[in-house]
Amino acid sequence: MSVTIPAFWQLLQDSRLLGHEQCRQLAADFAQVKGAFDAKGSAKTLAEWLVSRNILSKYQTTILLAGRAGPFLYGEYKVYDRIEKGRLEGLFRAVHGPTGHPVLLTFLSGPALTDPNQWAASAANTWAASSIVSPHVQRWFEPVDAMVYKFAVSEDLRGATAQERMTGSRFPPAEACRIARLAALGLAQLHQAGRVHGELRPANLLLEPIPGQAANIKLLWNGHEGAAPWNMADESGKRLTATADFLAPELATPGYLPDALADIYALGCTLFTMLAGRPPFAGGTVAEKMSRHASEAMIPLEQFGVPQPLAQLVAYLMAKNPAVRYQSAALVAEQLAVFVEPAAIYAQLPPAAPTLASYEAYVRQRQ
Repeated sequence: MSVTIPAFWQLLQDSRLLGHEQCRQLAADFAQVKGAFDAKGSAKTLAEWLVSRNILSKYQTTILLAGRAGPFLYGEYKVYDRIEKGRLEGLFRAVHGPTGHPVLLTFLSGPALTDPNQWAASAANTWAASSIVSPHVQRWFEPVDAMVYKFAVSEDLRGATAQERMTGSRFPPAEACRIARLAALGLAQLHQAGRVHGELRPANLLLEPIPGQAANIKLLWNGHEGAAPWNMADESGKRLTATADFLAPELATPGYLPDALADIYALGCTLFTMLAGRPPFAGGTVAEKMSRHASEAMIPLEQFGVPQPLAQLVAYLMAKNPAVRYQSAALVAEQLAVFVEPAAIYAQLPPAAPTLASYEAYVRQRQ
């Protein structure tokens, strides 16, 4: 549908992004713009003008030009963008109104939205996850019940994943080990807090850019979800299909809960993939992959130019018997440090947003 300029102003007021007086003043300012109301002038011209002045975002104007007034406001959060591709596809970028802090919103669906017990569990998981503060783990802040909508709030994140960076190639051994070491430090803090990751793979390792420095590594994880056994019979599930290349063999046992040693196995598979440019047991169905995890020998990484000591470390991470693996993520990080360039061991971390402290204090009061 084609939205007229008067209809656009009305939609903007209905959206509650701006008040009546603000719209009136902006309309007066727009009227002074050359060509605003000539034959080519349109609501699209107005939308582009508002975006150029940082009054609205492109996402917000796209929704308004489609004839919809949102919604953009969810509790105290104002949505300004929807992520359309990549690992975070479908999440919404938003700003916390009282503090101006940027966040990501993960909207819940299914039982978590309709079943009070499921929502209570999701809320409890999110609050528990909020206590985990690590430079190498995605932060979660709070669950929000906005009546019709329920969502979990996490930190705003930028960057590409290890999976996206290695498409058609692989990482040099020193860089692969640097990434895996920081991931292991993040895992250690998750495990210390009594949580497991459960889906560790290159697509869940975010390379967070830092100007002039090597990227920081941050574990992406679903803090609003608790650990649950994998249903190996459901091969139509996208998450299972995407994660099967990295699942420890014991997880094929019905009812087996993901644990710290399964995370360590997944880290081994992830490091193998970064070094070889392919998963250790690529190809086949989920059932075939799980069978190979349990019985097939790992391809020697030396074939890919990996030094024998590092290949041996990966073999210990991927031991089929959990008792043979390294028994803690902290020990894994210590072992990997030997293979990281000394100058890259202690990398600078990205600065915290100036609004973080006030936002944390605000959320603590609500908790």
